[in-house]
This record gives sequence, C-alpha cells and structure tokens, in this order.
Amino acid sequence: MIIYIIILYLIGLCLAFQYITAFVFLVVGRNNFYARFVEKFYEHQPKDWYDKFMNFFYIMNYGVAHRGYVKVMEKHGGIKGKLRYAGLVFIATVILAIIGNIINAIEVRLTS
Repeated sequence: MIIYIIILYLIGLCLAFQYITAFVFLVVGRNNFYARFVEKFYEHQPKDWYDKFMNFFYIMNYGVAHRGYVKVMEKHGGIKGKLRYAGLVFIATVILAIIGNIINAIEVRLTS
C-alpha cells in the first residue's frame, strides 16, 4: 500500500509540474527565465547516466508541456497558437479527470 501511495504522489507531482509549466507558457510565452531554465535539462546526446536521468526528469516534469507549446506556436503562432494550446491543456485536464475517476472507482471496489 505504501508503494502505491508513493507512486501516486510522484505521478501527481509530475502532473503538477506539467501544469505549472503549461500555464507559465500560456501567460508569459516562451521568452522568459523559466523557459530557458527548463530547456537546459534536456540533452540531445546523453553521455552518461546523469544525462539520461535528467532527460527522464525533463520529460516527466516539463517535457510534454514545453514540447507541446513549442510545436503549437511554431505551427500557428500568436493568439491562435495560445488558444489552441489552452484547448489542448483543457482536453488533457478532462482526460486526466476521467482517468482519475475510473481509478478511484476501481480502488473503491477493491477496498470495499
């Protein structure tokens, strides 16, 4: 049970970082100190275990929000890109809420 709680805590923490990153990009865009800080975590050619770990950390905590924002803004740009990105964040929130409710229902069934 403790391992289950630890795993759910880590997943929740990663999702929180993803949402923080997404909303920072929506509010201030890509040219800020936070975006430059996040971009430094990813190594295109990882050399040792530390670089591989930091790539995993980047993907789990920032990568989806950062890469999604960059791709949407390169394709659409401006206010249209921000609106599309906000729509993607909303859709991801709805999907995660549905998955959370399903997991909660399964957990309640198994524990009762």
